[in-house]
Amino acid sequence: MTVEDELVALRNEDGMINPRTALQWARDNRDSQLAARIEWDDGRAAEEFRLGQVRRLIAVYVRTEDGNRGTISLIQDRRRDGGYREVETVLSSAEMRAIALREALRELRRFEQRYRHLQELSSIFSAAAAVTLPGDTAAAA
Repeated sequence: MTVEDELVALRNEDGMINPRTALQWARDNRDSQLAARIEWDDGRAAEEFRLGQVRRLIAVYVRTEDGNRGTISLIQDRRRDGGYREVETVLSSAEMRAIALREALRELRRFEQRYRHLQELSSIFSAAAAVTLPGDTAAAA
């Protein structure tokens, strides 16, 4: 069975997959594909959880003077050891700005994949499709 098969099989009578139920099932079925993708080492899991907490705290508390988010994490930085740059620094560099725009559009495409069935959002998706990246001649053609 695949992870998808295992998760789908865990749907309850309402058609929902409850994460706590899935975790308990994986705990009880350690040879499953789902269990193979879960960090069972409590020390490592705790460290990853704490890192996630700090990431959320950076996003919530590091703000610009006008109250907007003050940091951004670029994919190039996440590939190394991670970190957050000041938004102004990213926006003032043509190269970093292009990287941030590319990532934002990638996230927007994932958002569209997730919510494309909502016709009320179609004008947003159409407008996003018209956005081109600097130097992207293929999208403009």
